[in-house]
Amino acid sequence: MPLHAVGDAVTEHIVDMGNTTFSTKAVYGNNSSLMVATRPAGYHSKPHFHDCEQLNLLQEGELWVFIEDRAFHLKAGDFLRIPEGKIHWSWNKSGKPCVLIEVHTPGLHADPLVSGFAVALHDEGETPRYLGSPSNRFLPDDEEYDTSVAENQAG
Repeated sequence: MPLHAVGDAVTEHIVDMGNTTFSTKAVYGNNSSLMVATRPAGYHSKPHFHDCEQLNLLQEGELWVFIEDRAFHLKAGDFLRIPEGKIHWSWNKSGKPCVLIEVHTPGLHADPLVSGFAVALHDEGETPRYLGSPSNRFLPDDEEYDTSVAENQAG
């Protein structure tokens, strides 16, 4: 794949977040990955973390994002950073889907959740030199994680 990908050539896929799903398109380079994710009404992911920084832009709708014991109510146009290694999850409490743009550095190109469909943006003849290859890690099902402190902030 060259440096440029026509939007229609990047196919949309369903990603399983352990207890819920969302649809996304994803691309990656050497240092970062970018996802355009549509989360349906009622979407509520399991707490997870990854060894990469995540920058978010909520393009449409609204979404609650929780970082450990803190709650952030994002509305269209809002930005949010999730530091590397922090436990986080999100909840679309609204009755409408939302669209979240996510950038991960290092990129999630090797994450099993996206590796089968994310499109590489490398020039012809370029040898990829990845900054890293982190993956999403969900907390074990038998490990109780108290989400109530953060979620109580969401009302």
